[in-house]
Amino acid sequence: MDESTSRTSTNIRGALLLLLSTASSLVTAASLDIDLPLPQVGQCSWAKYGYPAFSTGLDVCPRPVSDLSKDYAPWSYPPFCIRAPMNATVPEPGSEGSYKEGEENAIPRVSAAGRKYCVYTSRTFRGRGLSVISTPQMAANLVASLDDTRVLPRLRDHPASSMARRDEKRAAGRPYVIKNVQQGHGKGLVARRRVPKWGEALIGFPIMMARTDFLEALPDADRKTLEDRALAQLPKMAQEAILALAHGIGGDLDKDFLLEHIFRSNIFGIEIAGVHHFSLQVEGSRINHDCRPNTFWRYSPSTMTHEVVAFREISIGEEFTHSYLPLGLPLADRQQSIRRWGFACHCSLCMAPKKVSFASDIRRTRLVEIYTTMEDEGAMGMLTRDKIETLLSEMMLLINGEDLVPQLCEYYAMIARAYLSIEAFDDARHYAQQSEEYWIRYGTEEHDNVDEVRALWKQIEAKEKERDARRRRRDASRASRE
Repeated sequence: MDESTSRTSTNIRGALLLLLSTASSLVTAASLDIDLPLPQVGQCSWAKYGYPAFSTGLDVCPRPVSDLSKDYAPWSYPPFCIRAPMNATVPEPGSEGSYKEGEENAIPRVSAAGRKYCVYTSRTFRGRGLSVISTPQMAANLVASLDDTRVLPRLRDHPASSMARRDEKRAAGRPYVIKNVQQGHGKGLVARRRVPKWGEALIGFPIMMARTDFLEALPDADRKTLEDRALAQLPKMAQEAILALAHGIGGDLDKDFLLEHIFRSNIFGIEIAGVHHFSLQVEGSRINHDCRPNTFWRYSPSTMTHEVVAFREISIGEEFTHSYLPLGLPLADRQQSIRRWGFACHCSLCMAPKKVSFASDIRRTRLVEIYTTMEDEGAMGMLTRDKIETLLSEMMLLINGEDLVPQLCEYYAMIARAYLSIEAFDDARHYAQQSEEYWIRYGTEEHDNVDEVRALWKQIEAKEKERDARRRRRDASRASRE
C-alpha cells in the first residue's frame, strides 16, 4: 500500500471514528482464545440479551467461539480472526474530544493489545444475511438474536418488513419505493401510500455490524482483510445491495477502502451488551437526513429489529426523512455536526430565512436553559411549585413549536425530578410515568435509558419513605410531649 493510499485510509478511519465519537462507552475486556465451559444459570458475564440458549432453553449464555473453536454453530462459517498488535490502543471508554494525538483535547487512549477481532457470518439471517466484525464475547451475545422466530409476527409479516414474502401483492402493499430524490441526495425512500402517525414506514434488519474500536486497533491491511471477508461471506444479493449504497466518492479514488466510505455515509451506532458497534441496514440507509424529520427509529437489541416509524402522517409522494443528529441543536451546531457525515444540510430548517433561523435558535437555546435551571435549582432546593409550573408551561410551548416532542423522554424525567425536589410525589410519579411511556414509544421496551428510568422510580420511592419516616418521628415527638 503506497503512502497516499495509507494517508487516505487514515482520513476515512478518522472520519468514521469522529462520526461515532459521541456514542456510548466501550468495554475493554480481553478476548477469549479458547472455548470456555458453558456457563451455568446466573453466570453470564458478557451477554445481556443472548439467552436462553438454543440447545437447552435455560437461562445461560451461548459459548463464545473463535477460530480455535471446533463448533461454530449457528454461524455459517468458522470465525476468521485477527489479533490487534501488542502496541494497539483505542479511545478510552466514554471519552470525547479530538482524535488527533497531541492536541489539547485529544481523547485519552487505553491498550487493546492482543485483542482478537473476528468475522462472523449468518447467510440466512432474516432472509438476507448478516456479517459481524467483533470479539468472541460480543458475537456470543448475538446468538439468540439470530433466531427469526423471535421477531414478532406484526413486524415479520408487515408489508414494510424486509422479511415479508416477496410477491406482487406484498410489493404493492409496501409503504415506500426507492427512487431518485432531490439533487444531491441520491436515492431515497418515497411514500407510495399514506402512512399514518405512529405507522411503520420501514422494518429492517442489519446486514453488517462491527465493533467500533476495530477501526483504531488494527493496521490498515488487517482491517481491510476483515472487511473484505465480512462482505465476501454474504450472499451475492446482499453484497450487491451493500455496494450499491452511497459512498461519496468517484472514479478510481481509493477503491481499496470503498467499504469504509460506504460505512461513513450509511452507518448508525448501536450497543451490544454495553459495547459500541456500528450497524449497516440497506433500506434504512436510503433514508435521507432532515433536521425536522417525519420519521424516527426504534431499535430492539434482542431481535436486531429497526423500525422506522412516522412522527406524523406522511402523504403519498412525500420522502421519508430521519435526523442523523440529536434533535434540538441550534443551526451552527447542526452545521458543524453534519459535516461528520460528509455533506452539508439543505433542509427547510437550515435554509430558512435568517429571522426564522434566529428565532428557532432562541427557542432551542431557551429549552436548554430551562432544563439546566430545573436541574440546578432542584438540586439546591430552590424550586417552588409556581416556578416549576411556569417553566413547564413555557417548555411545552417551545417543544411543540420546534417539533421536538421526542425530547419529552428526557424533559418529563427532569420535571419529575423537579417535583420530587419539593416532595410533590403525585406530580413526580405522573411525569416519571410519562417519561417511561415516551421512552418505550420512541425506543421500545429495550431502550437505552431503562436503568435511568428505574433509578428515577427508586428515587421517588426512597424520598417518599424518608418523608413518611420524618412524619412518624414528628408525630411520635408530639405524642411524647402530650
